[in-house]
Amino acid sequence: MKKLLIVLLIIAVAASMFLVGFKRKPKEEVMEEAAEEEMAADMDAIDPWFAEMRAFETPYINPIVKFTGVEGEQPVYDGDLVLTNGEVAKIRSMGLTCAYVDNNLAGEYTLAIHGGCIDTLEYLGVKVLAETTADFDPAKQKTDVESVMALDPDIVVGYPVDPTTGTEVFQPVVDAGKVLVLVSNRPKGYEPGREYVGISTNNPYDNSYVYTKAMIDYVGPDGVVGFISFSEDYFVLNVMDDATRDALKELAPNITVYEEGFVDWHDAGGIATAMVQKHPDIQAICTTWFDPAMVAVHDLRGMGRDDIKFFTFGMDTPSLIDLLDPNGMVKTLSTDFTWNVGMNTATLAAYGILGKEAPAMVVVPTTSATPDNLRELWEVVYRNIPLPSEIDDVLKKMGK
Repeated sequence: MKKLLIVLLIIAVAASMFLVGFKRKPKEEVMEEAAEEEMAADMDAIDPWFAEMRAFETPYINPIVKFTGVEGEQPVYDGDLVLTNGEVAKIRSMGLTCAYVDNNLAGEYTLAIHGGCIDTLEYLGVKVLAETTADFDPAKQKTDVESVMALDPDIVVGYPVDPTTGTEVFQPVVDAGKVLVLVSNRPKGYEPGREYVGISTNNPYDNSYVYTKAMIDYVGPDGVVGFISFSEDYFVLNVMDDATRDALKELAPNITVYEEGFVDWHDAGGIATAMVQKHPDIQAICTTWFDPAMVAVHDLRGMGRDDIKFFTFGMDTPSLIDLLDPNGMVKTLSTDFTWNVGMNTATLAAYGILGKEAPAMVVVPTTSATPDNLRELWEVVYRNIPLPSEIDDVLKKMGK
């Protein structure tokens, strides 16, 4: 019995020594450690702004991307192109600067891409030193690059006029070791991860396939259509026209198609009228984007052929007014999420600054504008541009 009491006493003494060695931490210290752990977890979490700005895209994503880049790069959708809270904080702390070198800044479409990029750069705390537009003149764009490089920006966003001249035009950016991100056009000889971080663009294949399918549905599988395509080397536009050819072949092999090419979109009206004079049984015409389409609409209307319907890509005020008119000639306008193309460009720039592996090409999904969805669609597609009063008035008269 005495031995048992001695053993119990030894155990009790040992236990008390153990507890003395491991005193409970003060409440304040425990709370401070928990806050640090929570802060660390929060910094690793995805910045919710990116999901918020892309929320409207999700229902329209076509999982299969049916085109590749000029060197075979596989485009990916932008859903995974994100930054964490910590990465955003780091970018904001670096005092970065950027120059935006555009090929053209006329019209809502290019202004929306531009706006998405500038808005995102501002969100990331990047100061924009210069914004230039070349008006599709390679010589002017070369001068623009030389001018902005004198400002020593950390980032250059480039929208090359064309792939051939773009190689020389943006070489000063590459030589200076700046972070270069591109919109749509890839200069010949440039490689992602080497001369530039990545390319942000639309999904040109789906853009065109959607409006071509709508045209086929309108005229029927044995209908007669015109196709006004773009004849020069311009990657996005060439992919769009290839998608139209694929859709016609796959969905309506018996359809009659009369195709003519253009270089200057101002010539589309003359091409359309000549085509219809030669083939008066044409029921509908599709063309690569809204500018040539609206020139053709104007000229065909002038010759009394407003019965012919048009199917094309992109939204601007004249094309939408015609779409909303029950007697209009524009029947379908497909669209991308244009502001997000700009957002993705700025996000690629952040990847480049952080040394984070970036996709070679990022795209956004496609949908079509209708009287029922136009208000909501405009707010996300052209987020930085107010809905024009002319469109607002027409929608109100329609009860939309």
